Amino acid sequence: MFRPAKMQKISIVTLNQYTKPVIDILHEKGYIQIEDLTESIQESEELKGLDVSKQDPHASRIASLSMKCNSILDTLKSAEKSMSMVDVVKGFISPKKIDSKEVENLPTTELVDKADEIINKVDAVLGPIESRINEIGTEETKYKESLNVANQLKSFDIDFAHLQETKYTKIVSGRIPSENLSEAKKGIEEITDRVEIFEGKANSDDDKTFVPIIIVTASEFEEDISSVLRRLEFEKLDVTGLSGKPNEIIEASKSKLDELKKERKQCIKDIGEVGQRSKEHLLVINEQLELEKERTEIYSYFGETNSTKAIKAWVVKDDVEETLSIIDEVTDGNSIIELEDPTEEEIENNKVPVKQQNPGFAKPYELLVNMYSAPNYKDIDPTIIMAICFPFFFGYCLTDAFYGIILAIVGLVLYTGLGKTSKTYKSFGTIVTQCGIWTFILGLATGGFIGDFVPRFILGDVNAPLPTVIPDINAFVHPENILILAIIIGLIHLNIAFLFGIIDNVKRGNIKQLCAGQLCWVLIELAIVGYLLTNSIYVLAAIAIVALLLLLYGSGPMGVMDIFGFLGDILSYSRLLALCLSTGGIGMTANLLGQLLAGMIPYVGIVLGIIVFFGVHLFNIAFQSMGSFIHSLRLHFVEFFGNFYEGESDEFVPFKASRIYTKLKK
Repeated sequence: MFRPAKMQKISIVTLNQYTKPVIDILHEKGYIQIEDLTESIQESEELKGLDVSKQDPHASRIASLSMKCNSILDTLKSAEKSMSMVDVVKGFISPKKIDSKEVENLPTTELVDKADEIINKVDAVLGPIESRINEIGTEETKYKESLNVANQLKSFDIDFAHLQETKYTKIVSGRIPSENLSEAKKGIEEITDRVEIFEGKANSDDDKTFVPIIIVTASEFEEDISSVLRRLEFEKLDVTGLSGKPNEIIEASKSKLDELKKERKQCIKDIGEVGQRSKEHLLVINEQLELEKERTEIYSYFGETNSTKAIKAWVVKDDVEETLSIIDEVTDGNSIIELEDPTEEEIENNKVPVKQQNPGFAKPYELLVNMYSAPNYKDIDPTIIMAICFPFFFGYCLTDAFYGIILAIVGLVLYTGLGKTSKTYKSFGTIVTQCGIWTFILGLATGGFIGDFVPRFILGDVNAPLPTVIPDINAFVHPENILILAIIIGLIHLNIAFLFGIIDNVKRGNIKQLCAGQLCWVLIELAIVGYLLTNSIYVLAAIAIVALLLLLYGSGPMGVMDIFGFLGDILSYSRLLALCLSTGGIGMTANLLGQLLAGMIPYVGIVLGIIVFFGVHLFNIAFQSMGSFIHSLRLHFVEFFGNFYEGESDEFVPFKASRIYTKLKK
């Protein structure tokens, strides 16, 4: 229970004809983590004579079809209506249930042919619609450019068809900042007098005034004139290909853009209709393709001869018997299987994948433990201790019963909502709910319920305690007792870590690490306890000297500095008091400000008081919850794990089919 699951290596050699059925059923069961033999075949004498297995010949076609199917699904998704806020909240609270469709485990060729037929059938309908949408985009760009040019030059009452260039003349049209116009004219006149400059009506854009201009000049001077204009922030407006007066172009462009907009909407509607008819079939066939892709690509991990395939994998020891039975049944006994325990070298070098095995109440907290690192195969797994202590520490930090109710509700919503479709959300929902429950319990015990809301607004006496308060741990009256309790809890927490460290170091024979890492601190604690019980300085000194000698033996002279680290670890648990008081203090401030505003400012004060009351409490629950989460994690990751936990292993990742839209027919 406090150790990862026992693992074994399994080596399988079977005939080529049985490889696919073996892989298919093991993929569905998810019992093994397949190892890549590519490097081993090239380097190991043990595997001499094996070649690296070739990828399944259907793999590239499956990958291509899967990519095409995903592209079609993306197109269909883009045509779906955007969800309203109400729909988003509903989806969060109660996600839509997916009805998995029963499918057969088809041979690869049949699956590929079936997928090809379905995908091409949809693509034949969808392709022309997508092409037209792309054409619409190109046309919209063209008409928007025409509209912009006509709007900027609309003060010129001229048919743009007359502004086309000839063999000997060039037309330069655009707009220039009004403050640069005179300098532009001067620069152009210095180049040539064979030029005409027409000015339009100035207009403002982004707090800057521009003047539209049209310049007619001989072809030979165009480059020099353009060079002058570029230095003066001239924005060229191309009228090439435009005909008609600006107002006519504006009206025609707007009309055409409206038509294109309507046509685009119709295309999107048509895509939506295709999606209604085909999306479910595509999701099913795409999932089948993805799973088949995983199976075909895994072949490159195997070794092979002309007639056999060799597979190496890790399997949980408890699943070995069923795994062997499955392989034997599928291959009709035509397979050779060898089982091995992990070698000492593999264990020491963290080469053994780790699968945690914790009881149901602790399972969600594997999420938090793995945020630090998956347990080492030879480590004690601290998940159970974290499942007990983490929500308690969180509640100790927050200690407001009403906040606890809110958090518990949020956790239940996560668990019953998104938790239905996601293991991560389910675990996180469980953690938040348990944190909320402990916050509620400890809030009632220490006097926190929306700060001092009950004494201030209901009992009419800010000094009156809640009926549920335990007097000696009333946070508003006896914070010193909260601190003492936090230190005692911290010592218990640390000593559990010391116990785990002692067990592991004794098992591994790490005597120096045992002396300097755990025994010396346990003896220091015993020395203090002995002194308190006997009031004898000799007992304290004798045990303390032994502890110091153990510390020097394990860590050398510099190990004395670790004493400050040990004291720091103990005092670190005082953060439980700090966050407890800050939550209550901010809650009391919110209540006081709301009361003062309501009493001091007639009429409006009541509204302001309510706004401040809710605003500060919302901030308090969000900010303090985040702080409680972070500091509860820190007490485990730094103070607790630091005394025994190594981690740094890889999780056991089984070769397993993940099905959402499909289920195999029995």
